[in-house]
Amino acid sequence: MITTTPNAPTTPAQSADPRRAGATAHALRVKLVERAFTLLGGPAHGPSKIAAVTGLHVTVVHRILQSMLPSQYVVQLPGGKYRLGPGAVTIGIQAMAHTPGVEASQPLLESLSETFDAMAQLWVLSPYGHPRQMLADYAPGRYDLDALGLTARKLVTVHSSLRVGPSGRAIAAHLPAALIEMVLAQDLPDGADPGVLNEHEFRATLEEIRASGYSLGIDEFAGWAAVAAPVLWGNTVYGALSVLKPTSLLTDVAAVAAQTKAAAGRLSLLVAGRRLETPSSPRLR
Repeated sequence: MITTTPNAPTTPAQSADPRRAGATAHALRVKLVERAFTLLGGPAHGPSKIAAVTGLHVTVVHRILQSMLPSQYVVQLPGGKYRLGPGAVTIGIQAMAHTPGVEASQPLLESLSETFDAMAQLWVLSPYGHPRQMLADYAPGRYDLDALGLTARKLVTVHSSLRVGPSGRAIAAHLPAALIEMVLAQDLPDGADPGVLNEHEFRATLEEIRASGYSLGIDEFAGWAAVAAPVLWGNTVYGALSVLKPTSLLTDVAAVAAQTKAAAGRLSLLVAGRRLETPSSPRLR
């Protein structure tokens, strides 16, 4: 529930135009309703459930939801529930269409690949069907995808799962709790390699990833080890950068983690529309 401090000072603008203060309070309530859809599990919710999460009165929530219908930011389903609609999707598509592409990621990946004689990859979050990852760009170095035993079918059916690989956990660690539960509700894909973490191990690593800024995986690609760091757009996860080497050759995890985190941080700045301090020199060293 939105509250005010009884003795808070009133600004001149508020005193002169109380309608402005009312409009601001309404806008905050609308944002609370929008945010409720990211906090609640499941695709559709009734006004009572949203009211319980936001602290707003159910009649206020109902009016706000009805006001969102013309823009199709939400759509109303039979039974009185609401879900996010194509208007919300359009906003997301517009935002993502203006994020940088391979022209930004490829120099960073090539630098990681050269520095560690490894394969470097950029995985991005996809909401298709349920939260998953998609390989958006990579620098193979002296390896290539076939060295990982990564056929097109395995890439789509196994390694797109956020349950598989440190890149998946680096992404999942920064998802809303409801989406993490959606990820864990999915069975491990058939064909996953033996090193893939079970549900208990997966859950246990998420806070560690948020604290350390990276994820480590051993033999989740059979015979390979990988370090991954999240790429963030503010507080929202965009994807993850990962560095892979044969398990026996990844001997300095701390160095790889530090450089991978640095590269992910640089890409995060670019995704947010900011410039790097040394744009003419993409090398990490």
